[in-house]
Amino acid sequence: GFSGNPPGTQRPNQVLASPYGDRKSLTTYFNQAAFTVPATGTYGNVGAFSVVGPSYWDWSEAVSRQFRVREGQRIEIRAEAFNVTNSLRLGNPGTTVGNPNTFGRILCSAASANAAGCGAVAGGNTPGGPRIMQFALKYVF
Repeated sequence: GFSGNPPGTQRPNQVLASPYGDRKSLTTYFNQAAFTVPATGTYGNVGAFSVVGPSYWDWSEAVSRQFRVREGQRIEIRAEAFNVTNSLRLGNPGTTVGNPNTFGRILCSAASANAAGCGAVAGGNTPGGPRIMQFALKYVF
């Protein structure tokens, strides 16, 4: 749900057909005029998961090779890269209805979504960080 209606989250009323801005941008992802705060003690008419944040894709690669040294012994070489294209992944827009400073605005990247002031993303492994490369050499005996 959307936040901003104590004691917890509450769904707003959607008063326009499209909840999105004319051009989905960092500052106008949601149209602020499309939503209103419901009356106290009532539920809003916006359904669960009826609005979505920006989509993104992530490209990660891994390559490994094993070499047999002797019977029962081998060497494994591995290279891994995360976010190969080093592209920005946008976080979700703010959802506090009635707060023009944050509502409908994208303030964080997906990688920093759990930081203070950002909408939390479910799960502990948050994609969208910088390109990371790691290499490994393993001797198995």
